[in-house]
Amino acid sequence: MKPSKLKSARASSPVRNDILRALLTAEYKHLSSKFEKVELKCGEMIYQANQRIEYIYFPETAVVAMIDTMEDGGTIEVGVIGHEGMVGINIFLGCLTTPDRAVVQLSGSAMRMRPNDLRSELRFGSPLQRLLLRYTQALLAVISQSVGCSQHHAVPQRLARSLLTIHHYAESNEFVMSQQFLAAMLGVRRVGVTRAAGELRAAGLISYSRARMRILDKAGLEKKSCECYRFIRRQFDSLLSDVPRFLSATRAKPS
Repeated sequence: MKPSKLKSARASSPVRNDILRALLTAEYKHLSSKFEKVELKCGEMIYQANQRIEYIYFPETAVVAMIDTMEDGGTIEVGVIGHEGMVGINIFLGCLTTPDRAVVQLSGSAMRMRPNDLRSELRFGSPLQRLLLRYTQALLAVISQSVGCSQHHAVPQRLARSLLTIHHYAESNEFVMSQQFLAAMLGVRRVGVTRAAGELRAAGLISYSRARMRILDKAGLEKKSCECYRFIRRQFDSLLSDVPRFLSATRAKPS
């Protein structure tokens, strides 16, 4: 899918990405001039596999899925990045490209910056470095769990997990999500998504018509989901709870 043109404006409104909000509240107000606010559209591809990374994204209301593609054309989601995180972590790890595709899963806003601007701030022991190290740790745990989930859990369980994740970021019981996109995320054929969605609908957990998904019973959907959803949420919740400790430790003067 050809990416749509980004609508951009200099950052002027309050930052809604958790990592950036922590930094900008602390010692990184000067970073605001290096960010550009953009609107990302559902289905937009912001990275191709093995493409040089031109921008790093810190999602606010947008949600981005990292997708691996096999030689036979099969796909699988290996991570979903929302307001807790950063798209383009490979730059932080010293790489210039990414092995995955990055596709916008939910339309919304994000803050983006050039890789060189990020590198210029990555001093050893700086608040940004400490936060991104902690985020990388959480993200690797989530990717590992996602890979295991794809191998060991049934499609209806995995679909329930994906819908709960989207619901968490959308902050709404209703959102647009095509079967084609869900199939790419789950690494199954569309007929597999149709059957799984039918099972969830028959149980009274969701309604689904013309790509418009509505969650009717969130508690029931959580019971239907595999343990991976709860594991992933714990990783990111722990990350956010660690932010004040990391920043205060960085600011503390040596005795």
